[in-house]
Amino acid sequence: MRNGVNPQKLKNEKLPLFLHRVIVPVYIPNLEDAYYRNHLEVFEKFLDQIIRTINLQTTAITLINNNSCAEIAGVIDKYRSTIDKLVWYAENKGKVFPVLQEARSAAEPFITITDADVLFYEGWEQAVFKVFASCPKAGVVAPLPSPALAFYENTAVFSDHYLSGGINYKKVMSDADAEHYLKGMGNEALLNRENRVFSWKEKQYFLKDSHAIIGAGHFVATYRSSLFKGTYKYPKLKFKNGLEREYIDMLSDQRGFYRLSTVETYAYHLGNILDESLPTFSRGVNRLEPELIQKAFQNEKPSILPYRWRIILFKILKRLYKL
Repeated sequence: MRNGVNPQKLKNEKLPLFLHRVIVPVYIPNLEDAYYRNHLEVFEKFLDQIIRTINLQTTAITLINNNSCAEIAGVIDKYRSTIDKLVWYAENKGKVFPVLQEARSAAEPFITITDADVLFYEGWEQAVFKVFASCPKAGVVAPLPSPALAFYENTAVFSDHYLSGGINYKKVMSDADAEHYLKGMGNEALLNRENRVFSWKEKQYFLKDSHAIIGAGHFVATYRSSLFKGTYKYPKLKFKNGLEREYIDMLSDQRGFYRLSTVETYAYHLGNILDESLPTFSRGVNRLEPELIQKAFQNEKPSILPYRWRIILFKILKRLYKL
């Protein structure tokens, strides 16, 4: 039987609400295998920097621990006070399934999905939401230039703007940003275009009306959370090539939004080794302003051309104009 009134009902405490949520899945099973040997330092550097660079009044962190080893659990515990939501699985669920669980239930209008080996620079939130605010059809924005992914699940932007002259093909990414990207990814060939006159380092597709490069990857990117609403399908496997494309990357283009990225670098892929001298960029210290997110949220206008038609038009454009 109940005796008295629950005192919590009398407090009238306000519920803390956020505008942006960062979702981080992490799986580091041990520190003995060669691949994982340096992950403790990488993960701690990631956590320290993400907390330093976000506006804690507007942005919350959801950390998904996929049953990592005890040492990683100790690092998580160290930062527990600044982690808004901690999801702790008894076994590794992979990346896609737990991310979908959190993305589909997020109350915030925007979510960032990031791997746990990314170094963020000051001002990354501000830079990302400037793109969203200036482009009503932006669905995904990566905080680092990603020109080599211009055509990846991106039919809407080319269908809407190529024939009308809204897309430029010129050099807007600096050589320093290009080298920064290549070093982090550990693959010097990623910006090559063997079948074209210019490499991605020499020329990039650029959206004229918004200060943004066309293209975005998935190791770190910010999404309109509405992209994940109303879908209930889940993968049947923990890991499989193409899962991220099928369950996450395709959503934006299917719903008529663009995949874009910042012209300047605001994130670096650390990988599994913490470089002795990490590259640095001075972009200024611009904290995310709530008004900018509100503008980005209200400024939403997907492409009206049906997805199937856009796929056909995009194939024609690529062939005729040798994109």
